[in-house]
Amino acid sequence: MTTQGTLSRIRQAVLCTGLISLGLGSRAVQAADPLAPTNGLQSPFVEVARRVQPAVVSISVSKAQGQEISWTHMRRSPAAVRYGSGVIIDTGGHTLTNNHVVDEAIRIRVSLSDGTEYPAEIIGQDPDTDLALIRLISQTPIDTSRVARIGNSDAIQVGDWVMAVGSPFGFHHTVSVGVISAKGRHLGKIEGDVPLPSYQNFLQTDASINPGNSGGPLIDMAGRVVGINTAYNPAGSGIGFAIPIRLAAKVASELRQHGEVVRGYLGIQPQDLTPDIAEALGVASFQGVLVGQVQPDSPAEQGGVKRGDIILKLAGRPIADAGSFLTLVADHRPQQRMELSVLRDGTPLTLTAVAGRRSSTNHPSTQPAFVASDVGWPGLEVKDRWDMESRRLRVPKTGQGVVVTYVAPGGPAEQKEIARGDVIFEIDRVAIRNVRDYHNIVDKAQNRSRPLLFLLRKKDGGHTWFVALRPMLKR
Repeated sequence: MTTQGTLSRIRQAVLCTGLISLGLGSRAVQAADPLAPTNGLQSPFVEVARRVQPAVVSISVSKAQGQEISWTHMRRSPAAVRYGSGVIIDTGGHTLTNNHVVDEAIRIRVSLSDGTEYPAEIIGQDPDTDLALIRLISQTPIDTSRVARIGNSDAIQVGDWVMAVGSPFGFHHTVSVGVISAKGRHLGKIEGDVPLPSYQNFLQTDASINPGNSGGPLIDMAGRVVGINTAYNPAGSGIGFAIPIRLAAKVASELRQHGEVVRGYLGIQPQDLTPDIAEALGVASFQGVLVGQVQPDSPAEQGGVKRGDIILKLAGRPIADAGSFLTLVADHRPQQRMELSVLRDGTPLTLTAVAGRRSSTNHPSTQPAFVASDVGWPGLEVKDRWDMESRRLRVPKTGQGVVVTYVAPGGPAEQKEIARGDVIFEIDRVAIRNVRDYHNIVDKAQNRSRPLLFLLRKKDGGHTWFVALRPMLKR
């Protein structure tokens, strides 16, 4: 009896503590919070849902017949119609959604929570963030009760409650609840044919997100939008991703004013400075980004940036990783001067570049998917460019470098995502002209402790990038 009584008291204490933390156990808290329910046993999410649902819309998009539909977050239909969600952000009917929801649309219909329908037009699209701004075509202003409140995605914390609202699988105005699972997520791919956004800083949530939720809002417990739901991982439940509202609101403002987002452009392919790469370069700090490639005639080249440089700061701001670096570059206006703090072969330098204007053709590419089976370290076989096997891989027979023709599964090269058809240009800053050069360097390095720095390019002619491979010490 004593044990049962103790357990009962513990349960009551936990329940009361939970209710108080949610604003349910204190009259003072209820009075201060207009969303707090009046019934002490009622879910705190009820009032949040009532507040936000009028601002959430269901979107149906008609696409030209004969075009393939293969969107990750849309329901497929023989009638070439796909579905998504959106959130109204002003009385003019401007509505935020995902770019992949409305891209290539020939007709857009928007349905409100009360069933009212409006046609809509595209104001602007931004594939780099997968955001779009559309406008409801209405003769009268949208009622203020249907305008979403914008929150602060920077302030939200891992573990905070959130609510996703949208139209998964066509079930309009569906509510799901979870928490913020992580912040600052970067995705290597999105299921289906949805292009991977260049600028990523996703909020991860375990609130259920499914096809059709795309473009709908992620809401905090004050009823404010903190994100735009964009992607989910079908391999596991409770892994969804939303674009932070700070980024989304900035993009929406640019689209509303200019119909596009104007971003700065530098013209390099940055990559994170991993511990292995830092050791291979002989630098002690992991701060900054490594320049994997410099585009010809780009602002970076004109400013003196070279492949292999480590960029430590941009405009006086320290660089944490490649994602944050690209964001800082994009925040510059075209023709604005950028001061770069660079480390080149251990020597600090200060360079100045003038920002260009980023376009769909000059932005850094996303590394493609890699494939790779046993050979000695580093787990590679290579051939000269003119070798028949290299030609079967459709690598041009002329030019510098050797061609990767085999990758041992589980080996160092495969773990660093090197693939058949890749071309190795340099090892430890020494140019590789043929197979003999390759083996001379690799054989001599097998018993050293420091990683070797490989410079490679994908067989499809993409950007160059550095990989550090650590030799396997002989016993």
